[in-house]
Amino acid sequence: MRYRRIRTVLVLLLSVSPLPVVHAQQVIYLIRHAEQVLDVEDPPLTEAGHQRAKAWARLLRDAGIKVIYTSESQRTKQTGAHIAQVLTIPLETIPRGDVTGLVNQLRSQHADDAVLVISHTRTIPKLVEALGHTEKGVIKGEDYDNLFVIVPEGKNDATVLRLRY
Repeated sequence: MRYRRIRTVLVLLLSVSPLPVVHAQQVIYLIRHAEQVLDVEDPPLTEAGHQRAKAWARLLRDAGIKVIYTSESQRTKQTGAHIAQVLTIPLETIPRGDVTGLVNQLRSQHADDAVLVISHTRTIPKLVEALGHTEKGVIKGEDYDNLFVIVPEGKNDATVLRLRY
């Protein structure tokens, strides 16, 4: 029920908002991977993480997302796999630290698309800034519920909504 309300608010905000978009993505959704097993190299998702990924899939299923980008880590791929399966769209993998490469790829290959990026606590603030928002923001290690909705307004400017689910 809660995710339906959030989805409804998102759809309303994006459909009635008079935001100008100049040669940029229609919208970029940015989330952190779901809950992970701790203290192992390349940790997989926990059961709670799999449940959160499925909840993200339900929340985002009508968002018009055309592609999902993940890092090469198991936890981002597993989060993305649940969502990609429901949306029947591809997963693309890009190196975790390649913020510039990802931003360039989004701008050149998905200029008119809704895109989902699944990333990490340290990378998300860098992505938000690289996409044109002036405030990076901070994501705590225990935070798995952030949803950033980024509407680019040109190369160096964006409107960013930060929601929690």
